[in-house]
Amino acid sequence: MSVCNFRVLNNLTLNDAKDSIKRYSSLNGPWLLQFDTFFRTTRATATPDERMIKLLTIVRGSGWSMNRQGQCAHIIEAIENGRISKKELNHFWTTVDALPNVDLRNLPHVDWMLLKQIVTSFQNIRKTLRVWHSSSDTLCFMTKVILMFNWGQSPAFDTRIRSVMKLRNDMSNEDLVTALVEIGTWIQDFESQHGILLDKLATDEMRLVGRDSLSPLPLGRSFDMMLFSLS
Repeated sequence: MSVCNFRVLNNLTLNDAKDSIKRYSSLNGPWLLQFDTFFRTTRATATPDERMIKLLTIVRGSGWSMNRQGQCAHIIEAIENGRISKKELNHFWTTVDALPNVDLRNLPHVDWMLLKQIVTSFQNIRKTLRVWHSSSDTLCFMTKVILMFNWGQSPAFDTRIRSVMKLRNDMSNEDLVTALVEIGTWIQDFESQHGILLDKLATDEMRLVGRDSLSPLPLGRSFDMMLFSLS
């Protein structure tokens, strides 16, 4: 049984995808540049504590709903006060950075053992987040703040995307991996149908509206942008 509902996406045309990405890329706000800067530079060069603080500062400044319970301020304060140690943070980021370097479109073709390893990694990541703050292991926080900004192969499973794809908010880690595999299959079909690569399409459309961007954008991020105008 499928985790995702692709009824809306199966009616998506190439022009629909381009228009949605353009609309997203034309928004006024700092988060577009912030994502690119964090993904390109910060996650690779910052110390473990700086990396987390800079990431959560972006989330706080953007007013995203997954910070309603004060998760970001709580975790930042715990880092600065030493309640969350550098050793803990280093172990956390080691787990995140060990996620496989596999494009979302290729995830349906990997060995089932690798998928099982991803499930285990998600479990460990969410377990740590839950210890740091009881509301920071939600599906939205996990996928938008941790996975999309640091792995790049997951879209943000926020209210907007969950509405389009009829996804449950209490999705298990197994179902989350299944959803990513199903999205990867859909991306393959869409790319084959239109003769494009979605990450290149998103990068090109972003630049057409005068936005500099990563080259190419991570595929999970590109899929996320494409769904912007569909909810």
